[in-house]
This record gives sequence, structure tokens and C-alpha cells, in this order.
Amino acid sequence: MTSTFSTSPVAMSFPIPNLVFDDCNPQRWNGGSVVKSQFWNSMSSLLPNIEFCAIRSLMPLMPQIDDVKLHEEVLLFCDQENAHGTLHSRYNREHLHTNYPYLKNIESWERHCFSWMSKFLPRRLFLSLFVAVEHWTAAFSQHGLSKPEAWFAESDETMFQLWEWHAVEELAHKSVCYDVFRYFKGGYLTQVAGMLLLLLFIMLPGICLRLGYLFAKDKVWWHLRTYRELAIYLLGRDGVLRCTFKDFLSFFNPRFRPWDIDSLPLIKAYLTQISAV
Repeated sequence: MTSTFSTSPVAMSFPIPNLVFDDCNPQRWNGGSVVKSQFWNSMSSLLPNIEFCAIRSLMPLMPQIDDVKLHEEVLLFCDQENAHGTLHSRYNREHLHTNYPYLKNIESWERHCFSWMSKFLPRRLFLSLFVAVEHWTAAFSQHGLSKPEAWFAESDETMFQLWEWHAVEELAHKSVCYDVFRYFKGGYLTQVAGMLLLLLFIMLPGICLRLGYLFAKDKVWWHLRTYRELAIYLLGRDGVLRCTFKDFLSFFNPRFRPWDIDSLPLIKAYLTQISAV
């Protein structure tokens, strides 16, 4: 058997859904809740910059990857990330940017930050940033697909299809950045540094800034019930952060491997679902 750095159990590709967002109410698409809707709107605004930056970072490395299986998976990864970024960008442009124009300024500022980091950070440290991103999105995807009724009850059908498809592809390619990182001899300390860099300089400020702006624009900034609902949604029994916290911590185990958590049943269930339509 030919040796490979790839740890993906199987290569999978998925049809890109044909989604029309015309009837979506961006303020209340998730169960009629401003809080739940704006949390995921913040993610939709944040993710395209990260996804397009990952593509720009990986593509120049392709000629240096002699591992055939890993090479093919990086190409598929870039295709999928491009599709994610394109669909989310279209939703953002059609609904978020028209109703919440300052989001464009936040996204522009982040693009400049990514550009600076790509120029000045060591290559392995910059790659570790995307290892962290893929672990974070895979943890969200694993639990979001396992209990969709907890996070997306009575949500807009088109928006649920967007996030469901996005989540499945995140699970399918969750080890690609990690495998590339290992291929270029990335180590444990650099891996941890990438997660800290992601949390402190991208995720936490990016999400908090967006939520603050969106809540202010919707005139719910000063309502205590806004933050009570947000706390329950994130930290309650089936909360987004509470459900994913254990998986998140696994990243800091020196023996961490993305596929230690088996996502194949969720992926196969999705394939069975779309084939039946």
C-alpha cells in the first residue's frame, strides 16, 4: 500500500444545492428568533473571508505536495470552500449587506488582517490557523447535524439547507488542513498557537463585534432578554458552545486526530437523504 499523509477515510463530494434566498427574513429566519438568526448571520458574514483565505493559502503549496491522495483532497477541499464562500457571500449580499451595511466594513477589515498574516506569519503557523478553523467548524457541524432541532427548530427551509450542506462538507474534509500541516512538518506547539490565534484575533472579536452591531441595528441591544436568550442558546442544555466544548478541548490533546470522532454516519445519512429526493 502506498504511504500517504491523508487521514481521510474516504473521498466524498456533494452536489451544490440550488438555493434561492428571496423569501428569507434575515432577522427571524431561525425559529422566529432575532438572537438565533443573528448568531448564524454573524457566522455567515465571518466564514467567507476565512474560506477564501484558506484557498489562497493552500493553492500555492500544491506543486510541493507529492502525496497523490492528499493532493486530490486539497483540490476537492478548495472547490468545496469556494462553493461555501460563494453561497454565503450571495446570501450576505442579498440580505445582510442591504439591511446591515456596516458588516461590509467589518469584512473588509478582516480581509486586510488575513492579508497581513499571510505575509508576515511563518508558513506553518499560518497553516495551523486553518487546522484550528476546520476543527472548530467540524465540532459545530457534528453536533448541529446530530440534533438539528436543538439549533434550527422551525427555521427557514432554505437557510437550513444551506447550513446542513455546509456542515456535511465540513465533516467530509475536516482532516485536510491538518494533513497538509503535518505534511509540512507542523508540530503540536504550532498547532495550539494556531487555535489561540484564531480565537483571540478572529473568532471572538469577529463574532462579538458583529452581534453587537446586529443587535443594535435591530434595537434589541439594551434588552436583558436578548442576552438571556443568547446565553441559553449557547450554554443551555443543548447549547451551541456547551455541546461542542468537549470536542473543542480535544484539539489540545497531543494525540489529537480529526477523525477520532467518527462523522461517517452523519455524512452517509445526508447522502441517503438527498438521493431519496
